[in-house]
Amino acid sequence: MSAAEYEVLSAWLSNKITAKARDKGPSQIVVYDTTDSDNDQLLKDDNRQPIPWEKEAESLRKKDSLLQQSTLDAYRKVNGQPAFLRRSLHPTVDYQLVNRAQLEPIFCYHCGSWPAYYKRFPGSQGLLTFSRVGFNTDGTQAFFYYSNMCDGLCGTGEYVIMEKHDGRWAIQQVIEMWVS
Repeated sequence: MSAAEYEVLSAWLSNKITAKARDKGPSQIVVYDTTDSDNDQLLKDDNRQPIPWEKEAESLRKKDSLLQQSTLDAYRKVNGQPAFLRRSLHPTVDYQLVNRAQLEPIFCYHCGSWPAYYKRFPGSQGLLTFSRVGFNTDGTQAFFYYSNMCDGLCGTGEYVIMEKHDGRWAIQQVIEMWVS
């Protein structure tokens, strides 16, 4: 992951997650240490057949006409392979990076699931997973996917479009893909 990707994700965290923390939200953020664009889950038609990326990109651009094709192309390219996150995010709330080995004993069959998770990570928002970030050609627009899994009906998965103005990243548009 590049420094620019960490900058975008940190700006999003500061805007989205840590704003909730100020309002008695999570006291810590738990982030999965491997990126995932979740395309295996998202890109299916009504018959559960894969939707070609070009059609998905067209649909996303219809939802936000300011989303640039170069941003989508870069997103698709960087998400060809998962990447490991380093401890380079800078949210205003403490965060932990967790890996598969830490989660397997919690979510294995008959292991306890979410109550065990929240015992291990008290005050967390659940489990946050990011994709890699795609940028337009001049680096002023960013696009990524995130999901947040949690106990009960509180999970979500969204694409986020961010724009850089005066050296700062701000959320331009959020495209909800699923909610539980």
